[in-house]
Amino acid sequence: MISENNLSKSLGVLIKDYRRQKGLTQAQLAKLVGLSTRHIGKLEDGTYIPKLSTYLNISKVLDFDIEELKTLQKYAPREGEAKILQIIKNMNTEELTLAYKLLKAIVKGNGEKYA
Repeated sequence: MISENNLSKSLGVLIKDYRRQKGLTQAQLAKLVGLSTRHIGKLEDGTYIPKLSTYLNISKVLDFDIEELKTLQKYAPREGEAKILQIIKNMNTEELTLAYKLLKAIVKGNGEKYA
């Protein structure tokens, strides 16, 4: 069973994934669903769980089914993932380039192909 913390994080990843697939910014989604950009940001980073009416409104705008709630485990952050993402958010361009090269080398070192 998914914990409340993982539920909010998972919902956030789900919303962010669908928003990006639609090519929308947080501001554009906020306007479409009648929320503030800050509110969308807090939903996406898992700060809190949306009310059901908010979730349904967002799912309608982003065109995903409420049935996605049943598969939230696939969106649950893996251990350490949130820490890595926080570090990445604070990197400058040079640091991001270096991190990308390092990760690419690690993945290749494991015998996997990476584009």
